[in-house]
Amino acid sequence: GLSLGEYSALCFADAISFADGVKITKARGEAMQAASDAADSGMVSVIGLDKSKVAELCAMASEKSGANVQIANYLCNGNYAVSGASAACDAVAELAKPEFKARMTVKLAVAGAFHTDFMAPAVSALEDVLKEVTISKPRIPVISNVDAKPHSDPETIKQLLATQVTSPVQWESTMDSILEGGLEKAYELGPGKVTAGILKRFDKKKECENVAV
Repeated sequence: GLSLGEYSALCFADAISFADGVKITKARGEAMQAASDAADSGMVSVIGLDKSKVAELCAMASEKSGANVQIANYLCNGNYAVSGASAACDAVAELAKPEFKARMTVKLAVAGAFHTDFMAPAVSALEDVLKEVTISKPRIPVISNVDAKPHSDPETIKQLLATQVTSPVQWESTMDSILEGGLEKAYELGPGKVTAGILKRFDKKKECENVAV
């Protein structure tokens, strides 16, 4: 599961009950909103550059704006989302095409700079609610967004969920691991087809069925 979707994956794997999943994600959303309200920040999607160039772009934008911006979502080659101070995000959009020949940038309709240190105030609130719930060993592997690895120890899962809000989403590495593991067919559960489209960027031949819920 990507970002919030990691909780859906853990529920599907019987690591978290549905009721506890709702409890945690409610607290997570409220804490992240409070962190977003405390700082003028946002996210920008950068299309058409590899991750090394996006990192260079972020460094240049940070220097130009005097504020911080960094890669927040490693989705797939040529598609990365960056998060940071609004001034730095604006600088990313201004510099991407003329300086780095990016195909395009898109300002994302989100409340703040998710998956960066801007979300640090949300971590303690998330840790508190995670202490109140029971997490079991997943019945199937669930890959963490933080390190792109599956984990079976409940305490480790709790720690990773708490730090997930300040850590870049390692979706590119996650897809690599799944494909190396012999993926035959994928199913996307949700209202859209974003992750199915990302999968096709890795392997056009892989079948992905969308199950709208």
